[in-house]
Amino acid sequence: MMNDKTESMKLLHNPSLKVEWNSFFRFSIAFYCILSLFSFWEDIPRILLQNDLVSDTSRVSVLSSLHSYLAKYGFPLLFDDFVYLVIYAYLFMLGLLCLGAFTRISALFAFLFSLIITKSINGALYEPNYFATLVLFYCIIFPRGKFSMDYYIKEFEINKTLLKWSLYLLQAHLCFIYLFSGIGKSLNIDWQNLSALSVNNFEIQIPLSSLILPDFLYTGIGLFVIIVEIFYPVFINYSKTRKLWLIITIILHIFIIGFTRFYFFGVLMIILNLSAYYIPFLKNNDLDPDLDEESEEQLAY
Repeated sequence: MMNDKTESMKLLHNPSLKVEWNSFFRFSIAFYCILSLFSFWEDIPRILLQNDLVSDTSRVSVLSSLHSYLAKYGFPLLFDDFVYLVIYAYLFMLGLLCLGAFTRISALFAFLFSLIITKSINGALYEPNYFATLVLFYCIIFPRGKFSMDYYIKEFEINKTLLKWSLYLLQAHLCFIYLFSGIGKSLNIDWQNLSALSVNNFEIQIPLSSLILPDFLYTGIGLFVIIVEIFYPVFINYSKTRKLWLIITIILHIFIIGFTRFYFFGVLMIILNLSAYYIPFLKNNDLDPDLDEESEEQLAY
């Protein structure tokens, strides 16, 4: 009985058990997309069916064109049924992606369905989904992880070189996002008074008028955001300041979420930061404190 308990404890504290950043990335993005879709589920009839909230009619051409194409070749579905068919197919593919089942195929179709849905929605209403669609594309090209149904069904070798360069791509993407976002904010006079917030070149007015704060504090917060973003590529890639800058960046997004109510964009950026600069740099002794520091190994490589 004691031996069984000892073996189970070894399994739970197995130092060789590694958290894969690509598996975390795949699951988190797929689950994020599911929650994001459910967030406007009740508005689907108005947004995609009745077009009440669509200002640019060209944006609905994707769904309508696909529906017309299917009807032309003998699939006489009502437009409403076709829209929900696309949405349910999208959810199904995201579910497979969460499980890591048929990863390449499920990621490909999830990306295509996300693109179709996104192109049928007014960008001002659902701007973050454009970014989420791009991130889904990364799920197609990034290596599959061992924490997946694919690996459970049939074990496979992970190309460590491809895994490393995939991480570099994700990190470079984040660095460019923050750098150019910071530069853009520095050229925007509104940021001195925090009267506007730019997310993907989309201006969102934030209700700070109810807060009675000194003017210098508004200016200081705006400058702080600019500094964090512009110097992100430098300090996030320097080992001694990486954790500090990651914490500051996450707090920054929590702050932005609190004032803009732009929940899903902030959550997406936090997921990307954790995938690129936290999970890959977890050490073995983070999983088992009894390990010597000399035996530490970066999980990304």
